[in-house]
Amino acid sequence: MGLLDGAKNLIGDVVAAVDRALEETGSGKLPMALAKFYPGGLVGLLDRLRADGHGAAVDSWLSPGERQTVPAAAMATCLPKAVTERLAYDLGLPEGRVATALSEFLPAAVAGQSVDGRLKPQPNFSTQVR
Repeated sequence: MGLLDGAKNLIGDVVAAVDRALEETGSGKLPMALAKFYPGGLVGLLDRLRADGHGAAVDSWLSPGERQTVPAAAMATCLPKAVTERLAYDLGLPEGRVATALSEFLPAAVAGQSVDGRLKPQPNFSTQVR
């Protein structure tokens, strides 16, 4: 195994560890992080995703059945740089993984925060980026 192969394996191991850490802390940490930093919290992000044409995916997260995904690139367009930085720190992720993590774990987090197709009341913090 060459040096390049070793570096690729190390990078792959780090990415897998980050994903495991997020799964272990539970996707329930995402709504709280969004409440702290995203303008309008989780509701604000879902509204933005709907406005950007991903309403069917968001609706699938709120109802039983198969959950659609929103591509990481589309998720990234919804995140101001300051929000990405704060989410990365709060979630213990590299900034470059925030949109991917949201794309992967937000559907389950939203499902966990909903009852009968509606979001439970969400917290609101003064630390939201404006």
